[in-house]
Amino acid sequence: MKVNGGALVAIKKCEKYQKPLQRKKKIDLDAVGSQENNNLIDFLRCQCKAQKICADKEKAFSKCHSSVMGSGTYAGRKNCGPELEELFACTTGG
Repeated sequence: MKVNGGALVAIKKCEKYQKPLQRKKKIDLDAVGSQENNNLIDFLRCQCKAQKICADKEKAFSKCHSSVMGSGTYAGRKNCGPELEELFACTTGG
């Protein structure tokens, strides 16, 4: 799945994480390790922490991300697209 980085709305505390995403038309959630993907993750984590929301989704994504970065797979997949998609939907209300 790809998301539009320019459509993201940040709370004041997370604006610095939003700026690099504003000029990105499409961010691929399956592109583990890409700069755009890492910027999106930083933004979503900031939004979660600042608003105290979606802690369960963030924890699930972090577990997947650690596994993919360590062993290269998580639940037979080589990316965390579904977990990141759930975190994105929870954080942005989409």
